[in-house]
Amino acid sequence: MVARRWPRAAVPPRSAGRPGWTLSGRLLVVSVILALVGPPLALAGSPPARAAAGPGVVETAYGPLGSADRDLLIRVRLAGLWEIPAGELAQERGTTEEIRQIGQFIAEEHTELDARVREVAEALGVALPDQPHPDHQVFLQRLRDRTGEEFDRAFIQLLREAHGQIYPLIAYVRAGTQNDLIRQFTDACEEFVARHMAYLESSGLVDWLHIPPPPEPAGAPSRFLASAPAGVDPTLIWLLLAVAAVTGTVTTIRTIRPR
Repeated sequence: MVARRWPRAAVPPRSAGRPGWTLSGRLLVVSVILALVGPPLALAGSPPARAAAGPGVVETAYGPLGSADRDLLIRVRLAGLWEIPAGELAQERGTTEEIRQIGQFIAEEHTELDARVREVAEALGVALPDQPHPDHQVFLQRLRDRTGEEFDRAFIQLLREAHGQIYPLIAYVRAGTQNDLIRQFTDACEEFVARHMAYLESSGLVDWLHIPPPPEPAGAPSRFLASAPAGVDPTLIWLLLAVAAVTGTVTTIRTIRPR
């Protein structure tokens, strides 16, 4: 912003015998003030920058589609391909009404979510798998090989671990995606996965010793999640007060000292 220039006639003349501040004094005060207010002003005046398009990003009618967006669609599809039959197995082999009901809920809701992911993928031109991942086929076979309470525990544990792994991925994609359709889809995914974890945990069979704990707090700096109190450093405030006091004393001495 261009500084306003007053007309020469509007500038009051200096009183005789009252010299103004020296250049060095002005620079010192200005430097301290800039140190205090410079960073916040720069931060407030900086417009949010849009993330640069990385490798694998393509433009769609709903906004940029990145590799993480496509990966989430594929993972949700893969989850449905094994968790739907796993839920159906629980309806057949669960030893309690609660386990059978959890299996029914998960199978039905994953069927609904699977229909959504196929619809979104088609709109965005993303190819989805038609067969369960080899690791998931191992999980299904493990369930088929178990009966009784052993089946109950395996069913609850396998699905709770699987939902716990995809839950943070949904949050990461939701926080960073620039695609409107993916953003809507992640909102739906978060609701389904959170509800399924609650179903599974309500059984009381989750072995928490095999559930990974939350990650340690990130050390990356953030102006929104700062660990230190916000505000101006007190040292700078004291420095400004000291400069003002010294400057005022020097000015007073020069004013009253006979010439």
